[in-house]
Amino acid sequence: MRERFYVWRAALRLARRDVWRNKARSALVALMIALPVLALTVLSVFYRTVERDPQDEVRVALGVQAQAEISEVNGVPLMQLPFNDDSSGFESTPDFSHENPPTVEQFEKRLAALLPARDQLVADWWLESSRNLHWDGRYLATTVREFDYTAHGIEGVIEQESGRAPQQPGEVVVSKKIAALGVEVGDDLFYRPSPAHPEQRLRVVGVVSGLDVYKEVIGRPGSLFPDEGFKTLDEGAYYGGSAPRYRLLVVGPDPVTWDHVLNINQTGARVLSRAVVADPPPADRVPFTDADYAFEYDADLVGIVVVLIGMALLQVALMAGPAIAVGARRNQHTLALMAAGGAERRDLRVVVLATNGLIGVLSSLVAAGLGAGLGALLIQVLRYLDYSMVRIDIHLTDLLVLVAVGGLTAVGASLVPARQAAKLDVVAALTGRRGYHPPKLRVPVAGLFLALTGAVFATLGAVQRLPFLAVLGIGVVEVGMVMASGAIVALAARMAVGLPFSARFALRDAARQRSRTAPAVAAVLAAVAGGSAALVYVAALTDHEERSYRASAGDSVVLLNSSSTGDDGRMVSSMTRARAIVEQELQVGEFQEYQIPATHGPNGTDFEIMPLMPPGAECPESQFAEAEVTEIIEGSEIAGPGPCGRRAAAETIEFSSGRLFDDGTALSVITAGQAPSDAAALKAGNAVTSNPELLWPDGTVRVRVERYDDAGDVTGSKVIPLKAVLAEPGQHSLYGVVYPLGAAEELGISLESGGFAAIAREIPSQAQEDRVNRQLDEEAGAYLSVERGYVDDYQIYLLVLGAVVAVVGLVGTFTAVGLAAAESRADVATLAAVGAGPGVRRRMAAAQAGVISGLGAVLGVLSGVLAGWVLVRLEEGDWAYGSAFAEAESWRFVLPWPQLLLIALGLPALAMTIGFLTTRSRLPLIRRLGQ
Repeated sequence: MRERFYVWRAALRLARRDVWRNKARSALVALMIALPVLALTVLSVFYRTVERDPQDEVRVALGVQAQAEISEVNGVPLMQLPFNDDSSGFESTPDFSHENPPTVEQFEKRLAALLPARDQLVADWWLESSRNLHWDGRYLATTVREFDYTAHGIEGVIEQESGRAPQQPGEVVVSKKIAALGVEVGDDLFYRPSPAHPEQRLRVVGVVSGLDVYKEVIGRPGSLFPDEGFKTLDEGAYYGGSAPRYRLLVVGPDPVTWDHVLNINQTGARVLSRAVVADPPPADRVPFTDADYAFEYDADLVGIVVVLIGMALLQVALMAGPAIAVGARRNQHTLALMAAGGAERRDLRVVVLATNGLIGVLSSLVAAGLGAGLGALLIQVLRYLDYSMVRIDIHLTDLLVLVAVGGLTAVGASLVPARQAAKLDVVAALTGRRGYHPPKLRVPVAGLFLALTGAVFATLGAVQRLPFLAVLGIGVVEVGMVMASGAIVALAARMAVGLPFSARFALRDAARQRSRTAPAVAAVLAAVAGGSAALVYVAALTDHEERSYRASAGDSVVLLNSSSTGDDGRMVSSMTRARAIVEQELQVGEFQEYQIPATHGPNGTDFEIMPLMPPGAECPESQFAEAEVTEIIEGSEIAGPGPCGRRAAAETIEFSSGRLFDDGTALSVITAGQAPSDAAALKAGNAVTSNPELLWPDGTVRVRVERYDDAGDVTGSKVIPLKAVLAEPGQHSLYGVVYPLGAAEELGISLESGGFAAIAREIPSQAQEDRVNRQLDEEAGAYLSVERGYVDDYQIYLLVLGAVVAVVGLVGTFTAVGLAAAESRADVATLAAVGAGPGVRRRMAAAQAGVISGLGAVLGVLSGVLAGWVLVRLEEGDWAYGSAFAEAESWRFVLPWPQLLLIALGLPALAMTIGFLTTRSRLPLIRRLGQ
């Protein structure tokens, strides 16, 4: 044991001296290891800071003094963990009807009896809405809040930035985000809780901030929601958007214990208690554990992430591999002297591993320190931009793990050079001779076996819809290709006969120095394989989305609709303003109004129209619930064979899913004049559908009309036949049914304005559309969309991907080329001595770059195409990229030949060009020693 200690101490001393003596090469290895550690450290700091722990939640929700928060009030008894984790609570049997919850007063009396006698309750009500409040002619998307943040015990929840707190009804404070829009102290806001309430004038008296305060307007209790009937514990009202949400803060001298929490859970509320978080109850006091009701971990996802991390670390090791191999070879004389002095083979391995392990650990330490600093700086910048960050959270454990990973990656990249150093020919190393050793067959054979095995796994995983097996197979293929890369280089060198001198020299030098060349080829191979797989996948995705795309209107058509929830007068006023904005900002033709079914009541529509499929087109009852198969609403997306597997519509506006009523006038604009016969059919009183499966044998569409009361119960139902025609081919925006105006009377429904349509004289850019939409949202409560046809949104990602592949490939290539140039100075000097011209050195550098990048690019494209096929094949399963409900159009394997050829041929050409232009043409003259 003592002997090994001395060996490691000596190895580390040699490592320190070697690192200091060869600064450039050491810096190259350190850079390769440090960059991923740096990036992961920044990511760790950001993730830990954003991911709040229970103490953070206490600080945000309770401030510095409040004892507890009571939230998620719905009247249904539940169980929770001590930390109030929303993902870990579940409802138990209710002790009273959820449809008849208690009043707010009853609920608070019940709570008061369960809490410590000296504690009090402070209510916090808020209403999230985008059309209840306006200022200076603009609607403000805000959270309107009733909360006395100055009450005793509430300190730290909300901080006063300027002005003062509201002291009477009609006074409010605004958050910093609202103030940033231009709202100042002294301004007036105009607010209406709902159409049933009168509009109020609110005077801004201050600006506030808080860790969880975004766009908020805060007033005194009872000032913004004065009608007590407006405040309810009915959960259904929350989702309808008609009632404010509710929480209670417990303030006072006595803590809220775990017994209190359990009792309050039975009233139908969650509790976040400062005392419970600080001192959690024993496990036997908790009604269930994480394991009882935790989301199951996706084993496939975990396995895939592990494989991807392993492949990323392999890429890092391959990038550093050439420099490590050259460093080991440069130390051959020192290692030979050690062997001549009695050192064992394992001692030589220790020296190589210690040298690169030291570089890896030191570079990782520096990278972790810099990453922690950059992460903290990023958090401070986000805080300055008013993002909610409780604190900067740097976990020492994360940093130590990343340092260990960096050091182990460097050691892993040194395993092959260390193994070669242990088999050192002492005499040849001491005399300075270099020899050529043909590659051992067992390594490439094992690599070929792994590649074939991985291909089988990947294919089996793709066919059987086993994502982890497929990704694991892809990873095994890459490892096998890496193992076989040295033999591939040697094989390519055997084929160099007949090539120009520079190419022959580059190939044979690469074969002689496989420990330097093979990792570089493998690094380029891995980078290109990943990029090629992504290219194939994106090509298939683009093809799939283009075939699945359903236009919402004809090309160049501008659609304008209101998103306001105000009364009819406000809506008319808003749309008038909206049309004026669009006509002022964009070049559009005359707007044409279109009609849709009117909506009534707080719970949405009081009727629903549902076209029925003929009996032969209905989906099998074995696939879906009976209520979903007996009648299919147009716009539904049902999985399965035949009509059940076809996609009805994709991201269309309301009238595209069967809600457009028209006499042909609006339809002519919506279709950009491309469907004159459809417009004529509507004018003649016929319905129009582009879905032939909705046409019944008698030439009608059967429409079921269901009526509902305010509680959502069906009060009546009938089926009405309407004469219909099939839409002109290609009119995908009419998918579903477009009804004639006269059908509204037959169906017994009323109509209202759904919006306006116009044809753009000049198609606006996406930036123009976004700018106009921001103005419409702020000033008119309206929304604009422009139909441009299918737009490929992935080109920017392909450019970024191509840039990353090129950078990684070139870095790997020129790492090896630079090291080869340094090592081949003696050979180049010999060439100069026998009369070689100045351009030889440049041509040799270009050839070396071409050999490394060319072999890596070709092999990478081949393996990447296989990986891309696997990914595309997996997408045909129900588990990936949405279900068959959303992906009714089949995926196809598409090869993006231009991009693949650009990688396979362009990367080597670029590498050769850079190598030729950046290499000095003057041949060196050095002293040659006889050997």
